[in-house]
Amino acid sequence: MLIDTRKVDTSDAIIADVCIVGGGAAGITLALELADQTFTIILLESGGERPDPTTQHLYAGKNIGLAHEPPETSRSRYLGGSTNCWGGWCRPLDKLDFEERPWIANSGWPITKEDLLPYYVRSHDWLQLSEFHYEIDHWSEEIQRLKAAIFSIEASGLCNIVDQLSPPTRFGKFYRSRLEKARNIKTFLFANVTEILTNSNATHATGVAVRTVNGKSFVIKARTIVLAAGGIETARLLLLSNKVQTEGLGNAHDLVGRYYMDHPRILSTRVKIPDARRYRPLYDATLHRIHRGVGSKRMRLEIHLAPGPDVQRGMKLPNSRTYLVARHDNDVSKSYLALKALQNALSGRKQFGYPYSKIVPDVARQLSILLRYTPMTLATIGEVFLNSFLATQEFSLESVLEPIPNPDSRVMLGPERDFFGQNQVEIDWRLTEQDKLHFIALNKLIVDRLSKTGLVIPLESGLPYFEAWPENVVGCWHHMGTTRMHTDPAQGVVDMDCKVHGIHNLFIVGSSVFPTVGSDSPTITLVSLALRLAEKIRKDFQNPRNH
Repeated sequence: MLIDTRKVDTSDAIIADVCIVGGGAAGITLALELADQTFTIILLESGGERPDPTTQHLYAGKNIGLAHEPPETSRSRYLGGSTNCWGGWCRPLDKLDFEERPWIANSGWPITKEDLLPYYVRSHDWLQLSEFHYEIDHWSEEIQRLKAAIFSIEASGLCNIVDQLSPPTRFGKFYRSRLEKARNIKTFLFANVTEILTNSNATHATGVAVRTVNGKSFVIKARTIVLAAGGIETARLLLLSNKVQTEGLGNAHDLVGRYYMDHPRILSTRVKIPDARRYRPLYDATLHRIHRGVGSKRMRLEIHLAPGPDVQRGMKLPNSRTYLVARHDNDVSKSYLALKALQNALSGRKQFGYPYSKIVPDVARQLSILLRYTPMTLATIGEVFLNSFLATQEFSLESVLEPIPNPDSRVMLGPERDFFGQNQVEIDWRLTEQDKLHFIALNKLIVDRLSKTGLVIPLESGLPYFEAWPENVVGCWHHMGTTRMHTDPAQGVVDMDCKVHGIHNLFIVGSSVFPTVGSDSPTITLVSLALRLAEKIRKDFQNPRNH
Protein backbone atom coordinates (compact mmCIF):
# COMPACT_ATOMS: atom_id res chain seq x y z
CA MET A 1 0.00 0.00 0.00
CA LEU A 2 1.26 3.48 -0.93
CA ILE A 3 0.04 6.31 1.31
CA ASP A 4 0.32 10.06 0.81
CA THR A 5 1.33 11.15 4.30
CA ARG A 6 0.14 14.69 3.62
CA LYS A 7 -3.40 13.28 3.74
CA VAL A 8 -2.97 11.27 6.95
CA ASP A 9 -5.15 12.73 9.70
CA THR A 10 -4.10 11.34 13.06
CA SER A 11 -2.49 12.46 16.28
CA ASP A 12 -2.18 8.90 17.52
CA ALA A 13 0.99 6.90 17.07
CA ILE A 14 1.07 4.46 14.16
CA ILE A 15 2.45 1.09 15.20
CA ALA A 16 4.51 -1.39 13.18
CA ASP A 17 6.99 -4.15 13.83
CA VAL A 18 9.70 -2.74 11.55
CA CYS A 19 10.12 0.88 10.46
CA ILE A 20 12.53 1.60 7.58
CA VAL A 21 13.59 5.21 7.03
CA GLY A 22 14.50 5.81 3.39
CA GLY A 23 12.99 4.56 0.13
CA GLY A 24 16.13 4.11 -1.95
CA ALA A 25 17.89 0.94 -3.07
CA ALA A 26 18.71 -0.25 0.45
CA GLY A 27 15.33 0.59 2.00
CA ILE A 28 13.23 -0.88 -0.81
CA THR A 29 15.35 -4.04 -0.99
CA LEU A 30 15.06 -4.54 2.76
CA ALA A 31 11.31 -3.92 2.81
CA LEU A 32 10.53 -6.27 -0.06
CA GLU A 33 12.80 -8.98 1.32
CA LEU A 34 10.56 -8.87 4.40
CA ALA A 35 7.33 -8.86 2.36
CA ASP A 36 4.62 -11.41 3.13
CA GLN A 37 5.95 -12.13 6.61
CA THR A 38 3.72 -12.24 9.69
CA PHE A 39 5.17 -8.96 10.99
CA THR A 40 4.32 -5.49 9.67
CA ILE A 41 6.63 -3.08 7.84
CA ILE A 42 6.42 0.67 7.42
CA LEU A 43 8.67 2.22 4.77
CA LEU A 44 9.08 5.99 4.99
CA GLU A 45 10.08 8.06 1.96
CA SER A 46 10.58 11.82 2.20
CA GLY A 47 9.47 12.46 -1.38
CA GLY A 48 6.72 11.26 -3.68
CA GLU A 49 6.88 9.26 -6.88
CA ARG A 50 8.30 12.16 -8.85
CA PRO A 51 10.76 14.92 -8.01
CA ASP A 52 9.54 18.16 -6.49
CA PRO A 53 11.70 21.15 -5.55
CA THR A 54 10.34 21.69 -2.02
CA THR A 55 11.23 18.19 -0.91
CA GLN A 56 14.50 18.21 -2.85
CA HIS A 57 15.56 21.38 -1.03
CA LEU A 58 15.46 19.49 2.27
CA TYR A 59 18.83 18.06 1.16
CA ALA A 60 20.37 21.54 1.08
CA GLY A 61 23.68 21.93 2.85
CA LYS A 62 26.97 23.78 2.70
CA ASN A 63 30.38 22.60 1.55
CA ILE A 64 33.21 23.88 3.74
CA GLY A 65 35.92 21.50 2.51
CA LEU A 66 37.00 20.52 -0.99
CA ALA A 67 34.87 21.67 -3.91
CA HIS A 68 32.07 19.15 -3.93
CA GLU A 69 28.68 18.77 -5.55
CA PRO A 70 26.17 19.87 -2.87
CA PRO A 71 23.79 17.18 -1.59
CA GLU A 72 20.79 19.03 -3.03
CA THR A 73 22.08 18.38 -6.57
CA SER A 74 23.79 15.00 -6.08
CA ARG A 75 20.90 13.08 -4.56
CA SER A 76 17.29 12.45 -5.59
CA ARG A 77 14.75 12.79 -2.79
CA TYR A 78 11.82 10.75 -4.09
CA LEU A 79 10.84 7.08 -4.25
CA GLY A 80 13.82 5.12 -5.48
CA GLY A 81 16.27 7.56 -3.92
CA SER A 82 19.62 7.91 -5.62
CA THR A 83 18.89 5.12 -8.09
CA ASN A 84 17.02 7.91 -9.90
CA CYS A 85 20.37 9.55 -10.73
CA TRP A 86 22.57 6.43 -10.75
CA GLY A 87 24.65 5.42 -13.75
CA GLY A 88 24.30 1.65 -13.20
CA TRP A 89 27.93 0.60 -12.60
CA CYS A 90 28.11 -2.61 -10.54
CA ARG A 91 31.02 -4.60 -9.20
CA PRO A 92 31.42 -6.26 -5.79
CA LEU A 93 34.24 -5.02 -3.61
CA ASP A 94 37.43 -7.04 -4.03
CA LYS A 95 38.63 -9.48 -1.38
CA LEU A 96 41.50 -7.16 -0.49
CA ASP A 97 39.09 -4.24 0.00
CA PHE A 98 37.66 -5.98 3.07
CA GLU A 99 41.04 -6.74 4.65
CA GLU A 100 43.03 -4.71 7.13
CA ARG A 101 45.91 -3.27 5.13
CA PRO A 102 48.85 -1.94 7.19
CA TRP A 103 49.53 0.78 4.61
CA ILE A 104 45.98 2.15 4.91
CA ALA A 105 45.08 3.51 8.34
CA ASN A 106 41.61 2.60 9.64
CA SER A 107 41.17 -0.11 7.00
CA GLY A 108 39.47 -3.47 7.43
CA TRP A 109 35.87 -4.66 7.67
CA PRO A 110 34.67 -6.93 10.50
CA ILE A 111 33.19 -9.15 7.77
CA THR A 112 34.90 -10.74 4.76
CA LYS A 113 34.14 -10.92 1.06
CA GLU A 114 33.11 -14.55 1.63
CA ASP A 115 30.56 -13.45 4.25
CA LEU A 116 28.90 -11.14 1.75
CA LEU A 117 29.32 -13.32 -1.35
CA PRO A 118 25.92 -15.12 -1.24
CA TYR A 119 24.18 -11.75 -0.98
CA TYR A 120 26.25 -10.32 -3.82
CA VAL A 121 25.02 -13.21 -5.97
CA ARG A 122 21.40 -12.56 -5.01
CA SER A 123 21.77 -8.82 -5.62
CA HIS A 124 22.05 -9.43 -9.35
CA ASP A 125 18.32 -10.13 -9.62
CA TRP A 126 17.52 -6.94 -7.74
CA LEU A 127 19.77 -4.87 -10.01
CA GLN A 128 18.71 -6.56 -13.28
CA LEU A 129 22.21 -7.80 -13.94
CA SER A 130 23.45 -10.79 -15.90
CA GLU A 131 24.72 -13.93 -14.19
CA PHE A 132 27.27 -13.46 -11.42
CA HIS A 133 30.51 -13.54 -13.41
CA TYR A 134 33.30 -10.98 -13.19
CA GLU A 135 36.15 -13.01 -14.70
CA ILE A 136 37.40 -11.60 -17.99
CA ASP A 137 37.52 -15.07 -19.59
CA HIS A 138 33.78 -15.52 -19.08
CA TRP A 139 33.10 -12.63 -21.49
CA SER A 140 35.63 -13.56 -24.17
CA GLU A 141 33.10 -14.97 -26.62
CA GLU A 142 30.87 -11.91 -26.37
CA ILE A 143 33.87 -9.59 -26.70
CA GLN A 144 34.90 -11.42 -29.88
CA ARG A 145 31.40 -11.18 -31.31
CA LEU A 146 31.50 -7.43 -30.78
CA LYS A 147 34.85 -7.23 -32.58
CA ALA A 148 36.22 -5.50 -29.52
CA ALA A 149 39.53 -6.13 -27.80
CA ILE A 150 41.02 -6.01 -24.33
CA PHE A 151 44.46 -4.63 -23.56
CA SER A 152 47.14 -7.34 -23.57
CA ILE A 153 48.80 -6.48 -20.27
CA GLU A 154 50.08 -9.84 -19.06
CA ALA A 155 53.06 -9.57 -16.69
CA SER A 156 52.52 -5.80 -16.35
CA GLY A 157 51.09 -5.98 -12.85
CA LEU A 158 47.90 -4.43 -14.20
CA CYS A 159 44.58 -6.25 -14.53
CA ASN A 160 41.58 -5.89 -16.80
CA ILE A 161 38.63 -5.54 -14.43
CA VAL A 162 35.01 -6.16 -15.40
CA ASP A 163 32.07 -4.07 -14.23
CA GLN A 164 28.53 -5.04 -15.13
CA LEU A 165 26.05 -2.31 -15.96
CA SER A 166 22.53 -2.27 -14.60
CA PRO A 167 19.94 -0.76 -17.08
CA PRO A 168 20.07 1.13 -14.52
CA THR A 169 17.27 -0.12 -12.28
CA ARG A 170 15.19 2.80 -10.98
CA PHE A 171 13.96 1.20 -7.76
CA GLY A 172 10.97 3.49 -7.29
CA LYS A 173 9.47 2.74 -10.69
CA PHE A 174 10.62 -0.85 -11.04
CA TYR A 175 9.47 -2.04 -7.60
CA ARG A 176 6.45 0.23 -7.14
CA SER A 177 3.83 -2.44 -7.86
CA ARG A 178 5.46 -4.92 -5.49
CA LEU A 179 5.47 -2.32 -2.72
CA GLU A 180 1.83 -1.53 -3.40
CA LYS A 181 0.75 -5.18 -3.39
CA ALA A 182 2.76 -6.43 -0.39
CA ARG A 183 0.26 -7.35 2.33
CA ASN A 184 2.45 -6.40 5.27
CA ILE A 185 4.11 -3.24 3.88
CA LYS A 186 2.81 0.30 4.10
CA THR A 187 4.87 2.83 2.16
CA PHE A 188 4.37 6.40 3.37
CA LEU A 189 5.32 9.04 0.79
CA PHE A 190 6.14 12.65 1.69
CA ALA A 191 7.02 11.41 5.18
CA ASN A 192 9.97 13.32 6.63
CA VAL A 193 11.61 11.78 9.68
CA THR A 194 12.86 14.56 11.95
CA GLU A 195 13.92 12.60 15.03
CA ILE A 196 14.64 9.09 16.30
CA LEU A 197 12.87 8.57 19.61
CA THR A 198 14.38 6.49 22.42
CA ASN A 199 13.88 5.44 26.02
CA SER A 200 15.31 7.51 28.86
CA ASN A 201 18.87 6.18 28.56
CA ALA A 202 18.93 5.70 24.77
CA THR A 203 19.47 1.95 24.89
CA HIS A 204 16.26 1.30 22.95
CA ALA A 205 14.74 3.15 19.99
CA THR A 206 11.01 3.53 20.49
CA GLY A 207 9.99 5.17 17.23
CA VAL A 208 10.44 8.09 14.86
CA ALA A 209 8.83 11.51 14.57
CA VAL A 210 7.31 12.23 11.16
CA ARG A 211 6.39 15.61 9.66
CA THR A 212 5.04 16.75 6.31
CA VAL A 213 5.51 20.03 4.47
CA ASN A 214 1.77 20.75 4.81
CA GLY A 215 1.90 20.68 8.61
CA LYS A 216 0.99 17.10 9.56
CA SER A 217 2.97 15.42 12.33
CA PHE A 218 2.76 12.12 14.20
CA VAL A 219 4.88 9.33 15.64
CA ILE A 220 5.56 5.86 14.32
CA LYS A 221 6.40 3.30 16.97
CA ALA A 222 8.24 0.12 16.00
CA ARG A 223 10.08 -2.80 17.57
CA THR A 224 12.92 -2.53 15.05
CA ILE A 225 14.05 0.65 13.32
CA VAL A 226 16.36 0.76 10.31
CA LEU A 227 17.95 3.90 8.89
CA ALA A 228 18.50 3.69 5.12
CA ALA A 229 18.64 7.39 4.32
CA GLY A 230 22.06 7.60 2.63
CA GLY A 231 25.58 8.55 3.66
CA ILE A 232 24.75 12.15 4.56
CA GLU A 233 21.15 12.14 5.81
CA THR A 234 21.62 9.09 8.04
CA ALA A 235 24.43 10.83 9.91
CA ARG A 236 22.43 14.05 10.05
CA LEU A 237 19.40 12.29 11.55
CA LEU A 238 21.52 10.65 14.26
CA LEU A 239 23.11 14.01 15.15
CA LEU A 240 19.71 15.74 15.21
CA SER A 241 18.31 13.11 17.60
CA ASN A 242 20.03 14.64 20.60
CA LYS A 243 17.40 15.06 23.30
CA VAL A 244 18.63 12.12 25.38
CA GLN A 245 22.23 11.92 24.21
CA THR A 246 23.24 15.54 23.64
CA GLU A 247 25.99 14.58 21.18
CA GLY A 248 23.50 12.60 19.06
CA LEU A 249 22.57 8.93 18.94
CA GLY A 250 25.39 6.45 18.42
CA ASN A 251 27.89 9.27 18.86
CA ALA A 252 29.41 8.61 22.26
CA HIS A 253 32.86 8.44 20.65
CA ASP A 254 32.37 11.37 18.25
CA LEU A 255 32.30 9.10 15.21
CA VAL A 256 28.93 9.89 13.61
CA GLY A 257 29.60 11.92 10.47
CA ARG A 258 33.34 11.29 10.52
CA TYR A 259 35.25 9.33 7.86
CA TYR A 260 33.07 10.87 5.17
CA MET A 261 34.23 9.58 1.79
CA ASP A 262 33.49 10.10 -1.86
CA HIS A 263 35.49 8.53 -4.68
CA PRO A 264 37.95 11.15 -5.96
CA ARG A 265 37.99 11.23 -9.76
CA ILE A 266 40.85 12.81 -11.71
CA LEU A 267 41.32 13.37 -15.44
CA SER A 268 45.03 13.09 -16.20
CA THR A 269 47.47 12.13 -18.96
CA ARG A 270 46.55 12.56 -22.60
CA VAL A 271 47.46 9.52 -24.68
CA LYS A 272 47.17 8.33 -28.25
CA ILE A 273 45.95 4.80 -28.98
CA PRO A 274 46.86 3.62 -32.48
CA ASP A 275 44.17 0.92 -32.65
CA ALA A 276 41.55 2.79 -30.65
CA ARG A 277 38.47 1.55 -32.50
CA ARG A 278 38.91 -1.97 -31.07
CA TYR A 279 39.39 -0.81 -27.47
CA ARG A 280 36.85 2.00 -27.19
CA PRO A 281 33.71 -0.17 -26.79
CA LEU A 282 35.04 -1.60 -23.52
CA TYR A 283 37.24 1.12 -22.01
CA ASP A 284 35.80 4.46 -23.17
CA ALA A 285 33.51 5.90 -20.48
CA THR A 286 31.99 8.39 -22.95
CA LEU A 287 30.51 5.49 -24.92
CA HIS A 288 29.15 3.78 -21.81
CA ARG A 289 27.39 6.96 -20.75
CA ILE A 290 25.74 7.27 -24.15
CA HIS A 291 25.01 3.65 -25.03
CA ARG A 292 24.81 1.91 -21.62
CA GLY A 293 27.55 -0.59 -22.41
CA VAL A 294 28.34 -2.84 -25.33
CA GLY A 295 26.19 -5.90 -24.85
CA SER A 296 22.87 -7.28 -25.92
CA LYS A 297 19.80 -7.05 -23.70
CA ARG A 298 21.10 -9.90 -21.56
CA MET A 299 24.63 -8.53 -21.08
CA ARG A 300 26.17 -5.17 -20.30
CA LEU A 301 29.74 -4.59 -19.22
CA GLU A 302 32.67 -2.23 -19.20
CA ILE A 303 36.34 -2.85 -18.50
CA HIS A 304 38.85 -0.73 -16.65
CA LEU A 305 42.46 -1.11 -15.53
CA ALA A 306 43.68 -1.55 -11.97
CA PRO A 307 46.86 -2.72 -10.25
CA GLY A 308 46.50 -6.32 -9.11
CA PRO A 309 46.46 -7.27 -5.41
CA ASP A 310 50.18 -8.12 -5.38
CA VAL A 311 51.06 -4.74 -6.89
CA GLN A 312 48.79 -2.96 -4.40
CA ARG A 313 50.60 -4.72 -1.57
CA GLY A 314 54.07 -4.21 -3.03
CA MET A 315 53.59 -0.52 -3.84
CA LYS A 316 51.34 0.12 -0.81
CA LEU A 317 48.51 1.40 -2.98
CA PRO A 318 44.77 1.52 -2.30
CA ASN A 319 42.45 0.20 -4.99
CA SER A 320 41.60 2.20 -8.11
CA ARG A 321 39.99 2.11 -11.54
CA THR A 322 41.38 3.76 -14.68
CA TYR A 323 39.64 4.03 -18.03
CA LEU A 324 39.60 6.15 -21.18
CA VAL A 325 37.75 9.38 -21.89
CA ALA A 326 37.62 10.37 -25.55
CA ARG A 327 39.01 13.79 -26.39
CA HIS A 328 37.22 15.97 -28.94
CA ASP A 329 38.80 18.69 -31.02
CA ASN A 330 36.26 21.11 -29.56
CA ASP A 331 35.99 19.95 -25.95
CA VAL A 332 37.49 23.15 -24.56
CA SER A 333 35.52 25.46 -26.85
CA LYS A 334 32.87 27.89 -25.63
CA SER A 335 30.28 25.87 -27.55
CA TYR A 336 31.19 22.61 -25.85
CA LEU A 337 31.13 24.19 -22.39
CA ALA A 338 27.77 25.83 -23.16
CA LEU A 339 26.33 22.50 -24.33
CA LYS A 340 27.46 20.84 -21.08
CA ALA A 341 25.95 23.65 -19.00
CA LEU A 342 22.68 23.37 -20.96
CA GLN A 343 22.62 19.61 -20.38
CA ASN A 344 23.16 20.12 -16.64
CA ALA A 345 20.34 22.67 -16.41
CA LEU A 346 17.87 20.40 -18.19
CA SER A 347 19.03 17.43 -16.11
CA GLY A 348 18.28 19.40 -12.94
CA ARG A 349 14.76 20.02 -14.19
CA LYS A 350 14.21 16.32 -14.90
CA GLN A 351 15.91 14.79 -11.84
CA PHE A 352 14.98 17.26 -9.13
CA GLY A 353 11.75 18.84 -10.35
CA TYR A 354 13.15 22.36 -10.51
CA PRO A 355 10.56 24.81 -11.89
CA TYR A 356 11.17 26.21 -15.36
CA SER A 357 11.55 29.66 -13.80
CA LYS A 358 14.70 28.48 -12.04
CA ILE A 359 16.43 27.15 -15.15
CA VAL A 360 15.18 29.58 -17.83
CA PRO A 361 17.89 32.24 -17.20
CA ASP A 362 20.67 29.68 -17.44
CA VAL A 363 19.15 28.00 -20.51
CA ALA A 364 18.79 31.38 -22.24
CA ARG A 365 22.38 32.30 -21.42
CA GLN A 366 23.78 29.06 -22.85
CA LEU A 367 21.59 29.26 -25.97
CA SER A 368 22.89 32.76 -26.69
CA ILE A 369 26.47 31.43 -26.54
CA LEU A 370 25.60 28.56 -28.87
CA LEU A 371 24.03 30.94 -31.38
CA ARG A 372 26.93 33.38 -31.18
CA TYR A 373 29.36 30.62 -32.15
CA THR A 374 27.07 28.77 -34.60
CA PRO A 375 29.78 27.19 -36.81
CA MET A 376 31.67 25.84 -33.80
CA THR A 377 28.39 24.73 -32.20
CA LEU A 378 27.45 22.67 -35.26
CA ALA A 379 30.89 21.09 -35.35
CA THR A 380 30.75 20.30 -31.63
CA ILE A 381 27.27 18.78 -31.81
CA GLY A 382 28.32 16.63 -34.74
CA GLU A 383 31.44 15.49 -32.94
CA VAL A 384 29.61 14.59 -29.74
CA PHE A 385 26.67 12.80 -31.35
CA LEU A 386 28.86 10.93 -33.82
CA ASN A 387 31.22 10.00 -31.01
CA SER A 388 30.72 6.24 -31.36
CA PHE A 389 31.40 6.33 -35.11
CA LEU A 390 34.53 8.47 -35.10
CA ALA A 391 37.93 6.81 -35.27
CA THR A 392 39.11 8.82 -32.28
CA GLN A 393 42.69 8.13 -31.30
CA GLU A 394 43.28 10.73 -28.60
CA PHE A 395 42.09 10.13 -25.05
CA SER A 396 42.64 11.20 -21.49
CA LEU A 397 43.16 8.67 -18.76
CA GLU A 398 40.70 9.10 -15.91
CA SER A 399 41.19 7.45 -12.55
CA VAL A 400 38.79 6.85 -9.67
CA LEU A 401 40.65 6.27 -6.41
CA GLU A 402 39.83 4.41 -3.24
CA PRO A 403 40.16 7.22 -0.65
CA ILE A 404 42.05 6.84 2.59
CA PRO A 405 39.58 6.77 5.54
CA ASN A 406 40.10 10.15 7.18
CA PRO A 407 38.41 11.07 10.49
CA ASP A 408 38.81 14.78 9.71
CA SER A 409 36.64 14.40 6.60
CA ARG A 410 33.16 14.70 8.00
CA VAL A 411 29.49 15.64 7.89
CA MET A 412 28.36 18.02 10.64
CA LEU A 413 25.33 20.06 11.64
CA GLY A 414 25.59 23.66 10.47
CA PRO A 415 23.84 26.83 11.65
CA GLU A 416 21.47 27.11 8.66
CA ARG A 417 17.96 25.69 9.07
CA ASP A 418 15.67 23.76 6.75
CA PHE A 419 11.90 24.00 6.20
CA PHE A 420 11.27 22.23 9.54
CA GLY A 421 13.70 24.45 11.46
CA GLN A 422 16.33 21.73 11.69
CA ASN A 423 20.04 22.21 11.16
CA GLN A 424 21.24 21.66 7.62
CA VAL A 425 24.51 19.82 7.07
CA GLU A 426 27.99 21.16 6.54
CA ILE A 427 30.21 18.84 4.52
CA ASP A 428 33.95 19.03 5.09
CA TRP A 429 35.27 16.65 2.42
CA ARG A 430 39.02 16.17 2.78
CA LEU A 431 41.69 14.12 1.10
CA THR A 432 45.09 13.28 2.53
CA GLU A 433 48.64 13.63 1.24
CA GLN A 434 48.58 9.86 0.85
CA ASP A 435 45.70 10.19 -1.63
CA LYS A 436 47.80 12.56 -3.74
CA LEU A 437 50.88 10.32 -3.62
CA HIS A 438 48.69 7.36 -4.54
CA PHE A 439 47.45 9.16 -7.63
CA ILE A 440 50.97 10.14 -8.71
CA ALA A 441 52.25 6.58 -8.30
CA LEU A 442 49.18 5.08 -9.98
CA ASN A 443 49.34 7.37 -13.01
CA LYS A 444 53.05 6.74 -13.52
CA LEU A 445 52.53 2.98 -13.19
CA ILE A 446 49.74 2.84 -15.76
CA VAL A 447 51.34 5.18 -18.31
CA ASP A 448 54.76 3.48 -18.05
CA ARG A 449 53.45 -0.05 -18.38
CA LEU A 450 50.96 0.65 -21.15
CA SER A 451 53.66 2.57 -23.01
CA LYS A 452 56.06 -0.36 -22.82
CA THR A 453 53.49 -2.61 -24.46
CA GLY A 454 52.98 -0.12 -27.29
CA LEU A 455 49.27 0.12 -26.50
CA VAL A 456 49.38 3.85 -25.78
CA ILE A 457 51.63 6.77 -26.72
CA PRO A 458 51.76 9.53 -24.09
CA LEU A 459 51.14 12.97 -25.56
CA GLU A 460 52.55 14.91 -22.63
CA SER A 461 55.39 14.47 -20.18
CA GLY A 462 55.66 15.46 -16.57
CA LEU A 463 52.77 15.85 -14.16
CA PRO A 464 51.53 19.44 -14.52
CA TYR A 465 48.04 18.56 -13.29
CA PHE A 466 49.37 17.66 -9.83
CA GLU A 467 50.24 21.29 -9.25
CA ALA A 468 46.50 21.99 -9.08
CA TRP A 469 45.80 19.24 -6.53
CA PRO A 470 43.19 19.03 -5.11
CA GLU A 471 41.39 21.58 -7.33
CA ASN A 472 41.48 19.10 -10.21
CA VAL A 473 39.64 16.45 -8.17
CA VAL A 474 35.90 15.88 -8.48
CA GLY A 475 33.64 13.44 -6.65
CA CYS A 476 31.44 10.64 -7.96
CA TRP A 477 28.29 11.40 -5.88
CA HIS A 478 29.10 8.40 -3.67
CA HIS A 479 28.45 9.44 -0.06
CA MET A 480 30.01 6.85 2.23
CA GLY A 481 31.60 6.06 5.57
CA THR A 482 29.82 8.36 8.05
CA THR A 483 28.52 5.55 10.34
CA ARG A 484 31.33 3.06 9.82
CA MET A 485 31.20 -0.61 10.79
CA HIS A 486 33.54 -1.91 13.51
CA THR A 487 33.33 -4.44 16.33
CA ASP A 488 34.77 -1.86 18.76
CA PRO A 489 32.29 0.93 19.71
CA ALA A 490 35.27 3.26 20.09
CA GLN A 491 36.12 2.77 16.40
CA GLY A 492 32.76 2.36 14.71
CA VAL A 493 29.10 3.39 14.89
CA VAL A 494 27.58 0.00 13.95
CA ASP A 495 28.65 -3.58 14.61
CA MET A 496 29.09 -6.34 12.04
CA ASP A 497 25.28 -6.82 11.93
CA CYS A 498 24.75 -3.11 11.14
CA LYS A 499 23.30 -2.51 14.62
CA VAL A 500 24.14 0.81 16.27
CA HIS A 501 26.43 0.17 19.23
CA GLY A 502 24.55 0.57 22.51
CA ILE A 503 21.03 0.65 20.98
CA HIS A 504 19.77 -2.90 20.65
CA ASN A 505 17.02 -2.35 18.05
CA LEU A 506 18.41 0.45 15.84
CA PHE A 507 20.12 -0.58 12.58
CA ILE A 508 21.72 1.26 9.68
CA VAL A 509 22.00 -0.07 6.13
CA GLY A 510 23.67 1.68 3.23
CA SER A 511 27.02 3.01 2.15
CA SER A 512 27.42 5.01 5.37
CA VAL A 513 28.50 1.80 7.16
CA PHE A 514 31.43 1.12 4.78
CA PRO A 515 34.78 1.28 6.68
CA THR A 516 36.66 1.30 3.35
CA VAL A 517 35.05 1.77 -0.02
CA GLY A 518 37.10 0.18 -2.82
CA SER A 519 36.93 2.04 -6.12
CA ASP A 520 33.58 0.99 -7.58
CA SER A 521 30.02 2.26 -7.22
CA PRO A 522 28.62 1.34 -3.78
CA THR A 523 25.16 0.29 -5.00
CA ILE A 524 25.69 -3.47 -5.35
CA THR A 525 27.38 -3.64 -1.94
CA LEU A 526 24.67 -1.70 -0.12
CA VAL A 527 21.95 -3.85 -1.73
CA SER A 528 23.87 -6.94 -0.58
CA LEU A 529 24.09 -5.56 2.97
CA ALA A 530 20.32 -4.95 2.88
CA LEU A 531 19.73 -8.58 1.87
CA ARG A 532 21.98 -9.71 4.71
CA LEU A 533 20.21 -7.49 7.26
CA ALA A 534 16.80 -8.73 6.06
CA GLU A 535 17.88 -12.27 6.85
CA LYS A 536 18.90 -11.26 10.37
CA ILE A 537 15.65 -9.36 11.03
CA ARG A 538 13.58 -12.27 9.74
CA LYS A 539 15.39 -14.70 12.06
CA ASP A 540 15.06 -12.31 15.00
CA PHE A 541 11.29 -12.12 14.58
CA GLN A 542 11.08 -15.90 14.31
CA ASN A 543 12.76 -16.11 17.72
CA PRO A 544 10.38 -14.57 20.32
CA ARG A 545 13.20 -14.27 22.87
CA ASN A 546 14.72 -11.49 20.76
CA HIS A 547 11.64 -9.32 21.21
